[in-house]
Amino acid sequence: MSTQRVKTISVVIPTYNVEPIIRRCLDALTWADEVIVVDMFSTDRTREICESYPNVRFFQRRDYIYGNVNYGIEQARGDWIMRLDSDEVVTSELAREIQEKVLAREEDENDAYIVPSRVFYFGHRIRHAVVADVKSGYHWRTILFKRGTARYPVRTEHEDFTFTGRRKGRLTQVYDHYTCSTVEDWLHKVNYYTERDAERADLSQVHLTWRTRLKVALSPLVGFFRLYFLRGGWRDGIWGLMVCLLNAQYYLIEQLKLWERKLRGTSPGR
Repeated sequence: MSTQRVKTISVVIPTYNVEPIIRRCLDALTWADEVIVVDMFSTDRTREICESYPNVRFFQRRDYIYGNVNYGIEQARGDWIMRLDSDEVVTSELAREIQEKVLAREEDENDAYIVPSRVFYFGHRIRHAVVADVKSGYHWRTILFKRGTARYPVRTEHEDFTFTGRRKGRLTQVYDHYTCSTVEDWLHKVNYYTERDAERADLSQVHLTWRTRLKVALSPLVGFFRLYFLRGGWRDGIWGLMVCLLNAQYYLIEQLKLWERKLRGTSPGR
């Protein structure tokens, strides 16, 4: 039996060269009133694939990822907005829960919903280390909100919404996040994210004292110990080990790029 929906929903997805994975994402969103894709001028078949879906509205724009998400939110017509990435897939159970518990309500005391996700690296689910809740094995994130209540500051590549609503609820069903399919994919993403953050950094706040140098030099060891032992990455076997080894390098890579810009006198935005 179909649910009577009284509210509409728009899904906003930023993209760039995601031909291999975008169908998986869009196939799970055929129930949505509209899907707003904001693309950074992909050179593969991303546009062709997206425009083959009748509920997709396709835009192209050059900006930071979250700047493009904000633009997509501005174009959205739905009462509710869902923010997804191209490597995330809404399960049929979550789609049903959203339609029955959110879109079927004339009035909702919640202005946003926090939703659990299953995190996958290299095709294997990771339940510890890099997920927000290592006890449940789920990562929790606010991805659903009423139009006009959330927006990104666009200061870094790892930030949350600025939320102006009153109250957040929680949904119980999950979406799947296939964050990296290969080590090469991880390296490509980290290089992109750290470059975008480095070019916006205030270099006057980048210090090269001996204390700072020691902190950065030891950061892979400290990070690995925290992820693998304290947050239980070892429980995910060899795949957990790989994830912990890789993610323990993130801070080091980011700081070295800042040092390089500081030493060469590169100003932000260049």
